Amino acid sequence: VLFRSNSQNTAYTTVLSDSGKHIIHPSSDNNARTFTIANNSSVPYPVGTLLTFVNAANVLTIAINNDTMYASGFASNTGSRTVNAYGIVSALKVGSTTWIISGTNMS
Repeated sequence: VLFRSNSQNTAYTTVLSDSGKHIIHPSSDNNARTFTIANNSSVPYPVGTLLTFVNAANVLTIAINNDTMYASGFASNTGSRTVNAYGIVSALKVGSTTWIISGTNMS
């Protein structure tokens, strides 16, 4: 299976068509960036949506506004996550305004 890629070298907020894709911060952009998961009121992703983020350079912050994102395995650990270079993380929508994120090189 070939997953489509969405390369972003600026701050970015996800859109509905990102579902099932990987969103990549390319190695050609050696700047810290923030990618934001759009909140349910602006982009109503269906429960079960998976967004995958790949960081090929510097530091990438995965942020969320108004909705809740839990780090996998940590019920009290919510909010933005930092992904270091060569990290891959995936966020799964598990409720109308709830996501769980997990992956490598993430804090």
